[in-house]
Amino acid sequence: MSNTSAKVINLADRRAKKEDEARNAPVTGWITWLYCPKCKSLEYSELEMPNGRVHKKCGTLVEEEEVQIDVRAEYTISLRNSKRLDELFKETKIPAFLKPLAKKGIGMLENLHAAEVEYRKRLENIVNGPVNPYPDEWDEKSLEMKLKTLDPLGLILTEARQPNLHFPEVDSS
Repeated sequence: MSNTSAKVINLADRRAKKEDEARNAPVTGWITWLYCPKCKSLEYSELEMPNGRVHKKCGTLVEEEEVQIDVRAEYTISLRNSKRLDELFKETKIPAFLKPLAKKGIGMLENLHAAEVEYRKRLENIVNGPVNPYPDEWDEKSLEMKLKTLDPLGLILTEARQPNLHFPEVDSS
């Protein structure tokens, strides 16, 4: 007697599906927000320091708040922010006689771009190597977190990049 109702399993399809799932899986990591109560300064670090930290500028023990992140999501959003900044640079066509007045605005865009590059480097430090971003069709709104859009620039900040969510008593504006 043969069992003709047996299901045929295509091993190549199954392997391809598992590889695709692994490629699109979240990568968990941690960012630590550091607040110095003496200097009233905020900064973040990707490095773990189990015994606490002392602020380099004043020697005060800093308060720490660890934030769990999806490294791939953070990296993807940062890449999209950089792309948006590149678009803003291209849109900023300033007549030569106004350039001295516009340097502050262009400098701000340059600083934001440098901050995105630095953030991606730190994300790579978390995973000790390159980070594969999510595909283009991935939508950051699928994350179940508080996203903030910086108007009018259109840059997106995740919970991990909003220190006021972790230290509400600090004015980070």
